[in-house]
Amino acid sequence: MALGEVGVQLELSEQRWQGLRAALRSASDRFADLARSAPPPTRLAVGSWTAAETLAHTAIVAHLNAGVLRDPTAPLGVPDVDRLVPGTTLGDIAHLNEVALRVFPDRTPAALADHLRDGVAELLDRSATLDPRGPATWLGGARLPVAAVLAHQLNEILIHGHDIARARGSRWRISSVDAALAFELFLVRLLGTDEPGRLFGGAPAAGGGRRVAIEFRSRHTAPVVLAAGGGRASAQPPDGHADARVRFEPAALMLIVFRRRRLARALATGELVATGRRPWAAVSYLRGMRTP
Repeated sequence: MALGEVGVQLELSEQRWQGLRAALRSASDRFADLARSAPPPTRLAVGSWTAAETLAHTAIVAHLNAGVLRDPTAPLGVPDVDRLVPGTTLGDIAHLNEVALRVFPDRTPAALADHLRDGVAELLDRSATLDPRGPATWLGGARLPVAAVLAHQLNEILIHGHDIARARGSRWRISSVDAALAFELFLVRLLGTDEPGRLFGGAPAAGGGRRVAIEFRSRHTAPVVLAAGGGRASAQPPDGHADARVRFEPAALMLIVFRRRRLARALATGELVATGRRPWAAVSYLRGMRTP
């Protein structure tokens, strides 16, 4: 995998690109089915969001991601939302979400399921003839490969499917293959770009101060070193100098990074194993990680 600024070519085989597209299509179908049998609209799903608001948010993001491939200056065609997108930082995302939920008030599960499917269909359609390695302008002006935009949508569906299923007391499967696509093609690319725009708001994605470099390895991803400190985050190929090495199951890491699962539990079950000269550095990195 070639990492670094977005101008460096992302090594993405046609098979993996088509695998990402198929995973996104399948996840959106599962999510739409879940939406139609969602828990009562007032039941909390994540934080202060109800199940219905979580459904609405996921559908809105699908249309926003499709929109950035169509026209990054007006991705939703709604001025109150579009004007916020270029200047969004991690600290502003909550406000962007609040405004978007207010602008799109429908909370009918069946309608939201259709809205989500329509957004994903447009995203798949618009990306079909684009170079998946080519640049797209995302939140905060971050420049990401087209493939990363699709991988972000896959990440959103997997995470919020988990939230809604938990609210209704049912299971939601996140396969390590799908989670690996989201990790490698979205999160790693976001941390590895030299053009993060305003998204990180001048702060690294994981903590500040002394630079910490953690090597991540799994059966489903290429080895990568994620580092943060000195005011910036980066992603690079392994060079043998990481502070710690983490072997992980991608589905478990996804839930940890997005604060749906406790890190201690994954360490206890062996789904995440930290080794190396400073294994505690991996714990600090993951606890301080900031994600969109």
